[in-house]
Amino acid sequence: MRGAAARWLRAAAGLSRRLEDALLMILLTAMIFIGGWQIFMRNVLGVSLSWADESQRLLLLWLALLGAVAASRDRRQLRIDLAARYLKGLPLRFLEAGADHLTAAVSIIIGWYSLAFVRETYGYGDMLMGTVPAWTVQVILPVAFFMIGWRHLLNAFLSLLGRPRSPAIEP
Repeated sequence: MRGAAARWLRAAAGLSRRLEDALLMILLTAMIFIGGWQIFMRNVLGVSLSWADESQRLLLLWLALLGAVAASRDRRQLRIDLAARYLKGLPLRFLEAGADHLTAAVSIIIGWYSLAFVRETYGYGDMLMGTVPAWTVQVILPVAFFMIGWRHLLNAFLSLLGRPRSPAIEP
């Protein structure tokens, strides 16, 4: 039973990773294409797309938040690790688990309030670019912060079990 559950979790994690990476790639490609097309149209044709600049800002929001989710997935988020440089073994694992719990709590609180924000936007019927309901774009806020919180809860559990963090990227 234990082996089957572990295989299922690894398969689910792998699928999640591939979906997240594909979505990041699609968003970045869309940003590059829209930006390039907008430059071409302005410089060559003398016209522009009315929705391009706002869509670029919205794509950047999605890209940044999904990038934060991917960073928490890979344990590559920004962190201050002065104490971690001097601690080893169980004290280090407890420190990492505590930091992950704190990060999860903050992320879940932000996710909760951003969910309230999206509900309010939905209730008011706000629109973006004239025709797009604002809540459909803003829904990334609670989703991303809840995912970050979930990932940090998992990371805290893994820290207590002794799974090491990914090595810090040296400058």
